[in-house]
Amino acid sequence: MHAPIEHFKLIITIVDRGKGGKAVDLYRNFHLHFDFACLGAGTASSKILNYFGLDETAKELVWTLSPASRIPRLLPEVRRVLDLDTPGKGILFTIPLSGISAQIPPVLIKPEYEKEDQTPMETATPTGQAHPYQLILTIVNRGCSEEVMEAARPAGAKGGTVIYARRVGYEDVQNMLGFTLQPEKEIVAILVPKEQKLPVMQAINKAAGLKTDCRGVLFSVPVDDIMGLQELQ
Repeated sequence: MHAPIEHFKLIITIVDRGKGGKAVDLYRNFHLHFDFACLGAGTASSKILNYFGLDETAKELVWTLSPASRIPRLLPEVRRVLDLDTPGKGILFTIPLSGISAQIPPVLIKPEYEKEDQTPMETATPTGQAHPYQLILTIVNRGCSEEVMEAARPAGAKGGTVIYARRVGYEDVQNMLGFTLQPEKEIVAILVPKEQKLPVMQAINKAAGLKTDCRGVLFSVPVDDIMGLQELQ
């Protein structure tokens, strides 16, 4: 009889600048040792910022790999330590993964970790389950994030997070498409209920899509667990 197959999730934690280390320390206590942090900026309107009690939009994003079976035990502690029940303290959501580097599972799934967690591997969430939320990712030219949000808000988006990036290998794509692509990019991440995904993506594509000066490329991924977005729940 084969051992049950463990599924993995990507935990994305968005907190105010300077609070990312607190999240990483917590994940280390749960033996999650694959963390990646980056800087971002919030895009919520002034009305939403006031509602959440936010006085700044500078953010840190922590990306953490975790066995799905460890998530149920982890989330209550994250909620408590990061105070995610308080509006404006942060956002957390998880994304199911369909593949992962072969070297990572042996590190994250050690017998002593699973015994300590007291969570059977059979409770792992399969990636085929229904997902009530979607994460829309729009990659646009630097300086176009406001155009993205101005289009997304009337379609139902409450706010988003901008991640600054740089395109690599863009010369080949540029030659194929026949127009100039600038390497500096902004990735606008917007979390929405699944029923709002299509209208939000259509609005963004019309205002900032590939045929506009923003040269936007859009895609969406399913989201499982979510904390910190009280107005969506």
